[in-house]
Amino acid sequence: MSRMSTPDAYSAGMHHPPSYRDAMYVPSRGLVGPGALEPKRYRPMTLRTWVVAVVVLMLLGLAIAIEASLAYSNKNGGFATPERNALPTFSPRFLTAFFPTLLVAGLLLIWQSSDRSYKELQPYIVLARGNVTAAEGLLANYSGLSVYSTIVNAIKFRHYLILLSTVVTLLGSFLQPLAGSIIQPEQRPQTTNGIFVQSSKTIGLAPDVGQLNAFQAAAGFAEAAVFHGLPDPPFVHGGWSVAEFVLPDKPVLDGVLFVNTTAIQTTPNCEVPQTSTLSTPGTSSFTIQATNSAGCSASVTFDPESTTSGTQYGVVSVENCGQSTQIEFEPVMFWFFHRKTDDIQTPEGAAVFCHPTIKAFNVVAETNLNNGSISSITGLDIVTTSNNVTGGTQNGQAYNSLKFANSSDTFVQARATSIRSGVSGAIFRYASQVPGVQPTFDDPNGFLNITNRVYTQHLSISAKSIYFVDGTSSAPAKMVSLVPRLLIDPLPAHALAVVLTFIGLSALFLHIVHSRQRRRFFLAASPGSIAHIISMTAHARFGEKLYPYDDDETLARKLAGLSFSLDPRTGAVVADRDVGPVTVPVGLVTPYTVTPYSQAELRPRASSSAFSATISSEPYYDDGQSQSSRLLPSPALSEKHRGHDRASSRDLEEGSSSRGSVQEMRQLPAYSQDDAESSTARLLRPADEKRRLGAINRDTRSPSSSPRGAVFSDADTQISG
Repeated sequence: MSRMSTPDAYSAGMHHPPSYRDAMYVPSRGLVGPGALEPKRYRPMTLRTWVVAVVVLMLLGLAIAIEASLAYSNKNGGFATPERNALPTFSPRFLTAFFPTLLVAGLLLIWQSSDRSYKELQPYIVLARGNVTAAEGLLANYSGLSVYSTIVNAIKFRHYLILLSTVVTLLGSFLQPLAGSIIQPEQRPQTTNGIFVQSSKTIGLAPDVGQLNAFQAAAGFAEAAVFHGLPDPPFVHGGWSVAEFVLPDKPVLDGVLFVNTTAIQTTPNCEVPQTSTLSTPGTSSFTIQATNSAGCSASVTFDPESTTSGTQYGVVSVENCGQSTQIEFEPVMFWFFHRKTDDIQTPEGAAVFCHPTIKAFNVVAETNLNNGSISSITGLDIVTTSNNVTGGTQNGQAYNSLKFANSSDTFVQARATSIRSGVSGAIFRYASQVPGVQPTFDDPNGFLNITNRVYTQHLSISAKSIYFVDGTSSAPAKMVSLVPRLLIDPLPAHALAVVLTFIGLSALFLHIVHSRQRRRFFLAASPGSIAHIISMTAHARFGEKLYPYDDDETLARKLAGLSFSLDPRTGAVVADRDVGPVTVPVGLVTPYTVTPYSQAELRPRASSSAFSATISSEPYYDDGQSQSSRLLPSPALSEKHRGHDRASSRDLEEGSSSRGSVQEMRQLPAYSQDDAESSTARLLRPADEKRRLGAINRDTRSPSSSPRGAVFSDADTQISG
């Protein structure tokens, strides 16, 4: 009889394909009994279409979201972080370290589960093609292999889907480190507009200016600044004095406040004299006389021996020089004297003229919120509002802050003396610092630079107190501060997006191809259980050649020379010996049905089955006797029985269709009623079979394992003689 290669021939009444003879006694799906449910095809949860679709969409959506977040981060300087009092779940540490890793970890777990399912089902996909070796089919075990061995075997057997799945899994191991480094917290400047601060001062002449308290405090600060290197106090910057305002009490990091307010700019207008002489009028006193560029002159006479140090300094007013005749607004001249450190101690003198002026401006004051100091002033325009500083009786005249009219109040007079000596002393002290005062005297502009610095500070600090009075108003402002921002790092972001896209597209490709391959075979349960493996191979007689204690090498040797496949009718594993290519249906499996002609048509054909010879007494068994013979009682069957068995075997070998053989086969119980018996046992005579079963065990037993590791089950009910 010729071998049939298409399912259409079988449905036309022809016999089943020869390569599937070992599964002939397995009924077709849906025919196992009245009222039985149609078996459903097993599909792992992670390989179902809706799960794969959700995972692929999440992977591709996450890749797109990363690229969009990177573009937004580059454009807007990162993402704002929640306030400190917000929920700890949304803290910067959670957002930067834990959340991205947690997000990709869930996707990675789903993919790893899919990868395991691909590896578990690969042997069945290979067997569904038919005519495969044991190494490629029955002995294939990707689930227990290392990554290296998996790649080697996948390349060796050309299992490219397994190779792609393994590569994707390896790439997935980079998801967590990439996700953990994609977000970086950094301190970035942030501008907050629309802020209003409370201003507490406005331009106006202080009513207690005549008490000289403000001037004395300014002189003391200038002197302390020289001694201790102090910066300008709050609301003073260089020659600017800013109207005081209330700083925000909210702590910020390196915050800067820009306030639109008013300020007084004081300019000392200092210059070196056009002419300067030091003379001795024939006595122990010395006289310094100098003339400035406007032709105004001033002189001072002093006794150098009146001090133990031999140095002298001070300040005098320059009379009849300018529009004002009041001493408080007249120019001043600073003078300095010392003896040179030579053999004759040559006396030296120096002088600096200063004529202060003031202007009122609307400004933008940049204030450091950490210490309240003014870091810069930007003038906008001149103040035009009416006030008694730039207008009124003062009319914009500037106090020289050093010379004052005599007062009958001894305290006020003492303050005036202290102010003059303090400021001029601060200048001389500054010049006396290392490397000493001599280089300052030698430099024509040495005292000019120092005087400009110290005198400007004294004038601006004084102006802060004498040119402003109390007045409440709102001043517009904006704040720039360093705030923590979450930035997307470009390198790991691009790498993570590429990996996610590759995994998503690979998952979609694997699912489409793998789902088509899974249609070629039928699995009713997960392939991982022992019971399921037994259910697929229990009726395949090649299993009688194998023992539980066979190692991999022994299994490969015993199965060598056989080709294996899956019966498309039942899904059982069957074997043939070099039968050549086996044609299996493509696409959805259409189960074959048993043609109900006669029981004789269900028996194996001797010339087509690889294991037709195993039913005979010839060399199917491996250890000296077959598994079926080991189950028979001792002593062995009588010669009559053995002869009957040999005759039955010969009938099978020759393909006999005699009436006696047909009647004997008809005595076999239906498979659905006799699932506990093996195919070999069903060939025995009923009387011998009863004796064999009675000799094995008459007690009710449960499934267990033998000392050698075999799984067996005793009869569920007692069998009487």
